[in-house]
Amino acid sequence: MAEYTDIVPLSQAKARLSSLVRKIREERGTYGITHRGKPEGVLLSVEEYEMLIETLDILSDRELMASIDRGLADEKAGRLYAHDEVFPEK
Repeated sequence: MAEYTDIVPLSQAKARLSSLVRKIREERGTYGITHRGKPEGVLLSVEEYEMLIETLDILSDRELMASIDRGLADEKAGRLYAHDEVFPEK
């Protein structure tokens, strides 16, 4: 299960929405919202949301993931090059 800064019943979330949004902005918290005791939603910052979407985009790109895997294999095998070897000054 996900880690939340706090779990808040929907009735409290409605009453505290302004303060929850402020806390999310200032502290980057993530709040689980429950309805009748069941998890129903999540309140998180735009920054956190955008990072999640970007991560999903990366993970769903098979070519990019294959490239990352090849790079990690190269690193593990010691096939590393200095920046100036790859990009010589002109």
